[in-house]
Amino acid sequence: MKTYRNSAFLFALITVFALALAGCGESDTVSSYIVSDQKYTERSDLESAKQPEQLTAGKDVYASVYFIESPKGMEYTAKWSIDGNEVKTDIQKMLTDKRGMIVFSLEGDKVSAGTLKFEVIYDSDILVSKELTVVEE
Repeated sequence: MKTYRNSAFLFALITVFALALAGCGESDTVSSYIVSDQKYTERSDLESAKQPEQLTAGKDVYASVYFIESPKGMEYTAKWSIDGNEVKTDIQKMLTDKRGMIVFSLEGDKVSAGTLKFEVIYDSDILVSKELTVVEE
């Protein structure tokens, strides 16, 4: 009986450690995202959309980001920069619980030719980062 109890305890302990290790690295709460001149508000549209290779100066840019495992009210910071110069910081909260979309935007008057970089940050961790070329019209 004692051997059975020890074996069961060892099995339970190994299972707990295995589950804990399996969960490591799964803290990425971003399921999908696109930085584009189009705004996507539905997950199905976002997942079927294609990431453009370049954008046009003077036009609004949207970063549609679909989050998973993110509680309602969680705040995410978006940073936009062009050629290394920060042009906008935007903080938004999750409006839904667990899964949902946040659309960050950069106004056209701030979009100039060069390399556009977009980042989503939570608690000093960069969750996503995207660089795109912005060309003149």
